[in-house]
This record gives sequence, C-alpha cells and structure tokens, in this order.
Amino acid sequence: MVAQSRRQFIQGELSQTGKVVVSDLSERLGVTEETIRRDLERLEADGVLKRTYGGAIPNPERRLVTDVQYYKRAAQRVDEKRKIARNMLPLLEHAHTVAADSSSTTGEAIKLIKDRSDLTLLTNSTAALQELVDGKLSVMVPGGEFHRGTLSLRGEATKSAIRRYRVDALIFSCMGIDENAVFDSRPEETEVKRTFIDQAETVILLADHTKFGRAAFVRVASLDKIDYLVTDEEPSEAWKAICEEHQITLVY
Repeated sequence: MVAQSRRQFIQGELSQTGKVVVSDLSERLGVTEETIRRDLERLEADGVLKRTYGGAIPNPERRLVTDVQYYKRAAQRVDEKRKIARNMLPLLEHAHTVAADSSSTTGEAIKLIKDRSDLTLLTNSTAALQELVDGKLSVMVPGGEFHRGTLSLRGEATKSAIRRYRVDALIFSCMGIDENAVFDSRPEETEVKRTFIDQAETVILLADHTKFGRAAFVRVASLDKIDYLVTDEEPSEAWKAICEEHQITLVY
C-alpha cells in the first residue's frame, strides 16, 4: 500500500475509533512499524493527529467539524444554501455535462437545474434522485456501496465508474476551507469528491460563509484545484486575497 493510501486509512481509523496503535497498523497494513511511525509524523506535521506513546490520537487543538446525517444537514442554513444555488446558476449556463457530489448544498443547486433538457448530470447522491424524478435532465449514477448516513454511493466501484467520464463542470461542497485547502469529514466521501475533481473541466465549490477558516478531518484538495468559489455573502478582504492568490473566482 502506497503512503497516501496508508495515511488515508489511518485517518479513517482515527475518525472511527479515536486512536490508532503503531503495532496494530503495522500488522494490518503489512509494513514495518518504522514506516507507520513516519506516516504518523507526517500526519502530525499536517495537523491531523497528535502522536502518543505507541500510537496517535486526533489533534485536540485543531478546530474540527463533525459530520451529521444528511437530512439534519439539509435542514441547516437553508436560506444560505438556496442563495448559493442561485449564485451558482449562471456558471452552468453553457455546460452540457455536470457532476455533483452528495452534499446538501449541492442538493439545492440540483433543484434549479433539473428542468434543463440539454443537461446530463452525473451524481453519486441518491437523495438527488428523489428530487429528479419529475425533472427533464438526463441522469447518470455510478454504482458502488450505498451509505445510509449520507444517502450516497461510494467505494472503488463508484470511483471507477466516475473515471469513465469527463464533465464540463463539477459542483460540490465541503465541511470547511482554510487558506490552503478544502476539507471534509469522511474519508470515503472525500475520495469520491477527489475523483470528481479529476474528471471535471471546471471545478465549482459551494460553501456558505461559516465554512471559511474551518478545518475538518480529511483534506479534499488544495485551493489550486478550485476554479470558482460560490458563497452567500461577501468574504473578508483576507479571503479575497487568498482566492486571488490561488486564481479562484469568487461569486457572492
């Protein structure tokens, strides 16, 4: 297993159990304990965890955002999500193929494009399918493992299916953004988001103002991967400068 995959596995274990043990990881991943220690050192340097005697725990000093069930998230900050969706709409005017993740903010955006008969949507969101029953756009859904908490499809089969396509634009959301990267809370969902990003010509991030300056458990992508950042209110001058530095177009 390559280093990146090992570190994603370690982050997943931390998320689920709250701690990891070097000897256990060494045995499960088939590498030496010294290799695991180097992985933990790297993750500690990234601010993900804090090393302890014989293992590690999540970094207690990091401001983390925890995931909640889909319908709970969908009921939070509804006005902000709808405003973001309206702000995003002109960016898809000339798109014919669009990918969308399983986030609740993206769900609001999908409601505004469902009657475009000239559009094909690729999504791993099963919640979106309910909204699209009476829509006019074409819908493509990758296979994979169904996750009830997020109402989404994920796993290797999902990622493999997504890689067969190239889309004009991706719309997705996250749990937090800092000055360097975009973050989410579930490793499995994050892997799907990364795959979508790799297959998109234009990457559009949807995030309300409360997500600025926040870190969640898993790094999705660097800000250099984002083309547009759509939000609900005017960001601070500091955030405008960050977006300019990374050549991100702000929409609000």
